[in-house]
Amino acid sequence: MKLECVKLNLKDALLVAERFTGKQLSLPVLKYVLLIAGETSLKLRATNLDLGIEIELPARVEKEGVIAIPADTLGNFLSNLPQEKNVTIEQVGEHLTITGASYSTLIKGFGYEDFPTLPFVNKGQSFEIDTKALIMGFKATAFSVAVSDVKPEFASVYVTTQDGALVMVSTDSSRLSEKRITLKNAPEDLSLLIPGKNVTEIVRALENVNEKITVVTTKNQISFHGEHLHITSRLVDGTFPDYQQIIPKQYTTEVVVLRQDLIDRLKLTTVFSGKLQQVRLKIYPQDKLFEVESRNDDIGETSQQIDATLTGESVEFLFNQRFLTEVLSYLSTDSISLSASGGNRPLVLRGIGDHSFMYLVMPMRG
Repeated sequence: MKLECVKLNLKDALLVAERFTGKQLSLPVLKYVLLIAGETSLKLRATNLDLGIEIELPARVEKEGVIAIPADTLGNFLSNLPQEKNVTIEQVGEHLTITGASYSTLIKGFGYEDFPTLPFVNKGQSFEIDTKALIMGFKATAFSVAVSDVKPEFASVYVTTQDGALVMVSTDSSRLSEKRITLKNAPEDLSLLIPGKNVTEIVRALENVNEKITVVTTKNQISFHGEHLHITSRLVDGTFPDYQQIIPKQYTTEVVVLRQDLIDRLKLTTVFSGKLQQVRLKIYPQDKLFEVESRNDDIGETSQQIDATLTGESVEFLFNQRFLTEVLSYLSTDSISLSASGGNRPLVLRGIGDHSFMYLVMPMRG
């Protein structure tokens, strides 16, 4: 292998690929990134056996070859390399040399024969989607997955299709997010679970992609194919709960408020919300009162009234403050609604005029 490529392109690709490497001591090769020099390009492959990626870069290739190199070592070196436009890399046995006008570096490699094969899915159910829409859908649901994987279906993003839309759903049993994306040719009967931690890495890898992505799924895997990028992830074998049953069919109380006003007031409550991060929402339509309150016996307390349009019955809720603040960045409209059907029932948040995203949060006892 001998080639020349743009340093910035190689550095950026390594930063992405490194997040897909593994940490298993029993399989040290997973810490490496596989470099494959073809006729006109350099491919980088990385995997942790749960998730894999291939990135293709343009390169001036003098000699083809394959080598496995520690992803962090090569990435750190390139990040600290002086401002040079291009780098020349050459394979010397199982090692890689990087040379420039004023430096020469050797990085020890690893036998590429032991590097796992990336099982990219090319046949199965497939659909095409705008990358930005896909990222938006994943971001709007990944934050609600369970941290623990004791129940794998709760630690995943559920992806299905309904009425010509791609629907993404997640829940940790205390809250639930649902995002709908309209597709021209939505596949029928799509139902799959993507591990939440994989979704986070997929989003990071796709953030600089400005093209449509082809998504292909089978029973056990899902792949995302771009012109110069391929990602594959395992799927969770499980059944997502029938979440429609917990969404209220009618509401007895509704608040319409400016999203930024609620964000600002909730920020002020964080000082007093305590270890349990509790905030109390008071909704009294007859008194035209919408108030956010937090109290800490050791520090003090605060109450913040917010201008809002209120209808229905009076009600109070006790919530985890983080469960309210986290969702507000995914509600894209200036005004939002908070709807409830009783004090012990879930609160549903939506953007006014935006039916693509719904967030449901359960109140705390207390």
